[in-house]
Amino acid sequence: MAFSELIKNFHNIRSYMRDFYIYGFKTREEYDKKSARSYDNERRRIQSYLGDLVSFRQTASGKNMFISLDGRNEPHNPLYAAFKSKSFTNKDITLHFIIMDILADGDPYTMKELLEIIDTEYLSEFDNTMSFDESTLRKKLKEYEELGIVIKEKRGKNVAYNIVKDTVDLEKYRDAIRFFTEENILGVVGSYIEDKIGLGEEFLIFKNHYIMNAYDSEVIEGILRGIHEKRIIKIKNFGRKSKQEIESNVIPIKLYVSTQGGRNYLMCYDVKNGKPVSIRIDYIEKVEVKELVEDYEKYSKNFKDVASHMWGASCKGTRVYEHIEMDIFVGANEDFIVRRLEREHRCGRITKIDDETYRFSADVFDAYELVPWIRTYFGRIKSLKCDNEKVMNQLKFDVVAVAKQYGEIE
Repeated sequence: MAFSELIKNFHNIRSYMRDFYIYGFKTREEYDKKSARSYDNERRRIQSYLGDLVSFRQTASGKNMFISLDGRNEPHNPLYAAFKSKSFTNKDITLHFIIMDILADGDPYTMKELLEIIDTEYLSEFDNTMSFDESTLRKKLKEYEELGIVIKEKRGKNVAYNIVKDTVDLEKYRDAIRFFTEENILGVVGSYIEDKIGLGEEFLIFKNHYIMNAYDSEVIEGILRGIHEKRIIKIKNFGRKSKQEIESNVIPIKLYVSTQGGRNYLMCYDVKNGKPVSIRIDYIEKVEVKELVEDYEKYSKNFKDVASHMWGASCKGTRVYEHIEMDIFVGANEDFIVRRLEREHRCGRITKIDDETYRFSADVFDAYELVPWIRTYFGRIKSLKCDNEKVMNQLKFDVVAVAKQYGEIE
């Protein structure tokens, strides 16, 4: 194994990384979720994966640990390393390599044949006695069958096991795998494949490299399975302002992946009240796939209407929309502004008012989500109206702050 610090509960690693390694604001004494000893154990594990990427700063309240990483200069996500460590016993790892060695010749073997070969050709070489019964071997083969490593074949009245043949020439897909590994929400799969084919010449450079999303892979896999199989999923999550865990059954519809902020959201319907909900993926601790949804297509169709009033990820349970309207100045030979409006208007509408004015209008669940985008048009906004008073107040505050910064007002 590449690491000696093995994982029994991956959620613990994910929790520590999110809570203080990424945010980097808690000291050992301030971390009160578990004991100080647990803190030290998880810190040691994470440092064994990330090495020099883990740094610390000394503050008045103590030592703060954090990750120091420039994603633009790191073409390979280092967090995938944690997935490649697993807790096992001596018997587990011994049996694994014995099975793989026997099946490596490509011939199928029955359970009886495997047990006989293990006893006579392998275990006899050990100084200390080690034995494997039929039940243990059967469970291991069942696990490998579910993982797609071995396959069952009928041989007369008996069942034989064989290793799955690898017929794909992965070398042809090397560049696609390289890109998939760093950009896909399940890129850890690509990382495993790269371990098999070896790394080639590096050609990727990232402007935004959201490496922390790697630790959401297990949660995302469960969500995608729920969407693909049209099933209810039971999720355990916690709120941003509350430490209390919440369990709920939801109907998963889509995953929204932000290319701007790096955050991922689950768009779903709450089974209890039938209302649309958006949940941040990094707040979800566990996903359990449950029963089929009989009228899944109805929810999927309804969500299309909901999405037509979403600027970002906000989809309030009520159908009360906030209207926003912005007139933008476009001068002569500034068609690039019009093209940008057409490209970025999302669920809004663009209307030409006159030769130098274009109007953006939208009815959305949460107009405050538009504030960062509206700011990019400061200096061109001729008029702005919004039902949400909070939006107007924030933009007025921003304009005054900019004016003060440049000495336009005292």
